[in-house]
Parts: sequence; C-alpha cells; structure tokens
Amino acid sequence: MSYPQQNEAEKLYKRLAFLKLEKFPRQKCKREGFLGLFGHKVDLLDHCEKKLEHLQDNLRVEQSSLAGKEIPAAFVSFKSRLGAAIALNIQQGVNPTEWVTEIAPEPQEVYWPFFSASFMKRWIYNLVVVVAYIALTILFLIPVVIVQGLTHLEQLEIWFPFLKGLLKLTFISQVITGYLPSLILQLFLSFVPPVMILFSSIQGYISLSQIEKSACNKVWWFTVWNIFFANVLSGTALYQVNVFLEPKNIPKVLAQGVPGQASFFIAYVVTSGWTSLSSELLRLMPLISSFCSWLFSNIVEDFEVPSFPYHSEIPRILFFGLLGITYFFLAPLILPFLLVYYCVGYIIYRNQLLNVYAPKFETGGRFWPIVHNSMIFSLILMHIIAIGIFGLKKLPLASSFIIPLPVFTFLLMSIVGKDFCQFFKSILLSALSREIEQTRMIL
Repeated sequence: MSYPQQNEAEKLYKRLAFLKLEKFPRQKCKREGFLGLFGHKVDLLDHCEKKLEHLQDNLRVEQSSLAGKEIPAAFVSFKSRLGAAIALNIQQGVNPTEWVTEIAPEPQEVYWPFFSASFMKRWIYNLVVVVAYIALTILFLIPVVIVQGLTHLEQLEIWFPFLKGLLKLTFISQVITGYLPSLILQLFLSFVPPVMILFSSIQGYISLSQIEKSACNKVWWFTVWNIFFANVLSGTALYQVNVFLEPKNIPKVLAQGVPGQASFFIAYVVTSGWTSLSSELLRLMPLISSFCSWLFSNIVEDFEVPSFPYHSEIPRILFFGLLGITYFFLAPLILPFLLVYYCVGYIIYRNQLLNVYAPKFETGGRFWPIVHNSMIFSLILMHIIAIGIFGLKKLPLASSFIIPLPVFTFLLMSIVGKDFCQFFKSILLSALSREIEQTRMIL
C-alpha cells in the first residue's frame, strides 16, 4: 500500500468534512495553480471530492495488486504480557538471522519502509550509514578550521592581507573574534540534526522512537567531536597527530588546549544556548509558515501539533552540561551563563511540553541511558583534564589524588549498566506477576 497516498486521502477527507460543516466558508473556489494564484478556478468541494475518489481508486488498485503476496514480517498479539515477554526473549529458530523478534511499536509510530527488511539488508544499510557518518564528521572539520581562523587575528591577517587596517579597529576585532565564530559554527551545526534523522531512518529501524533515539545519539557524539575536541585540538595538536599514538600524552594535550578555548565556549553558550531558547519560545519560522499557508492555501486545514525534537534539543542540553563540568575549575565565568540557560530553559521547555508540543510516541524513559552515558563521559573527561593541568603545574601529588576518581566513575558506570539498564530493555517480572494475579481474580 502507498502510505503517502493514504495520508493524503485522510487529509482530503478531513478537508471535505470541514467544508461540509462550515456554514459560511472563507472561500468557495480556488485556482489549481501555484499557491492558488494561477490556473482555472474550481469549486473547493467538488475538487476535493474528485481528488479523493481518484486516490481511493489508486489505493484499491494497489491493494488488489498486493493480494496473495506475503512479506516475511508480521505483528503478533498475545493474550498476556507474560506470553509476549517469553516470545521476545527466546530464540525462535536455529538461525538467529532468519527469525528475529522485537517489541512491536505503537500503530502511530510504525516506520514501514524497513518493516519487512531482511537481516542482510539492515546490515548493509547500517554499514552505509556508518561510512556516511564518518565522512560527514571529517567534512565538518572544514567550517571548524574556518571558525578557528576567525578567532586568531594574526591568522586572518596572513590569509587576507588587505584586511589589516580594518582588523585594527577595536569594535571589528571584538565582533570577529568573539561573536562571529560561534555564530558561524551554530549556522553549520543547524543542518546536522535533519541529516542525522535521515541517516537513522535508513538504518533499518521500524519505529519512529528508535529513529529519534539513534539520531539523538549521533548528534550528541557529533557535537562532542566537532564542537569540543575539534575546536580544542585545532590550535594545539591538530598538526601533531602522532601525539595520540601515546595515550599518556592525552591529558597533557587537553590541558594545553582546553583553557585557551574558554572565551570561545562562553560566546558559544550565548549564541547557541540563549538564542535557541529565544527561538524556541517565539517559534518564528513555524509562525511564518502557518501564516503563509493560511494566506495562500485557500483551504483551511487542521493544525498539526508538532512533536518535541528530542534529537536536536537533548544533545544541546547535554553538551552545555559537558562544558559546565569541564570548565567549572578552569573558567568559572562560564557558570553564570550556563545557570541562566538552564533556569530559563526549564521554564520555556516546561511551557512548550505542556502547551505546544504533543508526543507522537511514548519513549518509556529510553533516552535516559544517553543522558547517563554523557554525564559519565563528561566526568571522566574532566578528570583527565584535571590530571593534565596538575601535571603541567608540576603537582604530581595532586595528580595522583585525581587518578582514583575516573576509576570510581567507571565502577559506577558498570554498576548502573549492569543493574539498572535492564529496566529499559526488559519487562519487569513483578508487573507481569501483578497482571497474572489480577487476571485470576477477574476469572
């Protein structure tokens, strides 16, 4: 079945229902051309009815062509959650690639293109996505290098000698080195979440929640590498790659590079964090889009309530947490900016979640492992930087006192991963027992 055609038929049905119920329609006729401004005039009601009949005929033809054709996938329902849990956790055949069981998504979040995909097809698409992700990560270093060039006036004078006189002006130099680099970087970064959603959608997932979670993870690690490490290391070790062949030099390299980027990341919090909060509150682009649709569409449609963009907002919030953890003892000036971001963000996001967005699926807390892993990573990174800082200051005793901290952090991560992450993967036996007892009481 053609699901885009089915969705279009549902929209047309809603339009017809609205037009028939409306006593005084805003406009009875429309033009068939672009934006309703060109072409022949047609009656809205007749036009929608004819278009709906045409779509229904196409759907019937496609449904009849699929009769007798089977696909190697199906939804299976059980009388109890216990039976579903047993079927989910038991291998169904000798060959694990022939019969794969997984939790069925809700009807509204099924992603049909990969519903019947084979194990090999999913594996190939996964490999393609990994290669594309690595290529995009490497290509994104180009704008990072450009941004780092803007933060050093002497480098700009070498690249563009004719700008020497202009760069000597205090206002121009402050704007170029302080505000412009983070603004350019944020402009390039705004294209990353849609690309990651595209990558995750062709990775073989069958539900929108899985796609969103995968995209969230991709955006997080992309941001960490290209915004944090690439900016930090571009001025110190980007041209000394061999330094990473010896892991003992990593704390020293980070200790040399991280403090020098404090002013850049403070500006980044303002341009990316504060600006994103204001744009989230205003939602200017959806407002303009809705106004243009109302002005030129000639057909009144039901407003489609948007869903919260987990894949773009969660990585941004987590990245600011990483900046706060790694810079709180190097550049405490960043903390007030982060405090303002989190306090104002709590108020704005709370309002948006309650009054603006509508969830398209229930995540069941499955985004929390990403949050937990990012916090663990931020703590370990902070410990490594602290060890390097104390090493540069010739304080071996202080460095030795820091060494147990990452060990304890790894221990905490292993305990949480072993004992608590199962809650996000398996069904609780206690919940199943209560369900069985309630069923027996009813019988």
